[in-house]
Amino acid sequence: MWNPMEVRSFAKSRWAYLRSEGYRYFNRICELTEQFWLSRWYFPVLLVLCAIFLLLDQQVMGVAVLVLVTTGFLALCPDAMAALCPFMMLFLLAGPEYDDLSVFLPCAPLALPLLLAALLHLALWPQTLRMGRSGYGLALVSLATIFGGSGVISQQDYFQPMSLYYMFGLGAGLLVLYVLFRSHLARERSYNVYERFMAICYTMGLAAVALVLSQYAHNFEEFLANGGVLNFDCRNFCATVLLTTLPMPFYFARKSKVHIAVCVLFEAALVLTGSRSAVLFGAILTVLCCIYLVRYGVVSKRDMLIVGVVVVAAAVFFGADYLANFYGSRLSGSGFWHSGNKTRLRLWACGLNDFLHHPLFGIGLGSSANASIFTDASGGMTFYHNAVAQVIGSMGLLGIVAYGRLVADRVTLLRRERTPFTSAMTLSYLGMLMVSMTNPGVFCPFPNAVMMVMAFAMVEEATGDVALPLVQLLAIRRYTAARKHN
Repeated sequence: MWNPMEVRSFAKSRWAYLRSEGYRYFNRICELTEQFWLSRWYFPVLLVLCAIFLLLDQQVMGVAVLVLVTTGFLALCPDAMAALCPFMMLFLLAGPEYDDLSVFLPCAPLALPLLLAALLHLALWPQTLRMGRSGYGLALVSLATIFGGSGVISQQDYFQPMSLYYMFGLGAGLLVLYVLFRSHLARERSYNVYERFMAICYTMGLAAVALVLSQYAHNFEEFLANGGVLNFDCRNFCATVLLTTLPMPFYFARKSKVHIAVCVLFEAALVLTGSRSAVLFGAILTVLCCIYLVRYGVVSKRDMLIVGVVVVAAAVFFGADYLANFYGSRLSGSGFWHSGNKTRLRLWACGLNDFLHHPLFGIGLGSSANASIFTDASGGMTFYHNAVAQVIGSMGLLGIVAYGRLVADRVTLLRRERTPFTSAMTLSYLGMLMVSMTNPGVFCPFPNAVMMVMAFAMVEEATGDVALPLVQLLAIRRYTAARKHN
């Protein structure tokens, strides 16, 4: 007969052994996961994986796989930055289905393990919550998105799912992500975190190139028949990603001039998007990126001058006519403005008109007042297609104050210290601001706004901006309030 005490003792010892072995194997898996994240294979594997699903036209399966990859990195890698690249690639992979995102509903159940993995990561590798300079502007933006449209917008419009998505995705959601990411940057690393972040952006740009090329591969006969640029739905989204990541190959050209050839690939993809904004702003940004190369000694002034003269001469004699023929109606006549009826101009005018009639809080991000002029993809909100019009029209004076503070703080950070990293981030932010003058740009929560928030968290860290623990900040506020009360 078994003695009850012996049974309990045996069970405890076996449980202790199994638990010890479980921890050992889990730690080993975490070590291997982190080794892969820091290896030279990490970015090529993710890029090839994304490109394969794009070429096979299997976006739903690809999104499901990338969600699982992101979940795995969150659950098994102490460094949360490992999950950033596959997570951002999700949105690029979903690009071809931009007009009907309902096809991804089968992937919805995967959101639960992704959320659980994120909570597990926070529990296993906790960090002291911190906030730096960018947090104050994001806090004001959160208020502006919540109170935007007060007294004007209907309850139905205010509480519709897409309205709530943009309201919290552009406001409180970004603030929470900023605090988590800024806090995570405080952990010690064995690698250059700034270069790793730039490599993530670089890979996103290459994934956008793959997305553009896959559209031409799937419609190659139409491309040959028309002899001009293809008109695909996610062209403006691709252009936004390409413009904001264009400075990255120039940044890495400091180490190897091979990356300059990749710059040409980015430029070609920008032209192939068919986005007029891509052509105009891409040309401006490329000139500034070439100045970047000269400033940091990658290319001499003499060599850059020779290349510039050759490119300008080729553009004058051949480029203008070829580009006009290649873009066809998108650069001529009524086709210059969307839908042939100058929709963008009408939307910009609506933004000004909405501000003049509702100057304090605007009409709200979820308002359907201008839906008759332009509605985005199925289920999307009505954009003014201009960042300034979006701020004043949707959030009024409160939005002007909030975004004014956010942009001012970002500019201050970028001017604080001129390094190759901060200069490249300046060009990236400029690309985002330029494209936001004609397209949703920074008003697209994922991945655009999120990438900008993370980029400036990195800039804060790079420039030595102090990020105080939230507990300390709250204590300072309470102490200040108490002194004023006394």
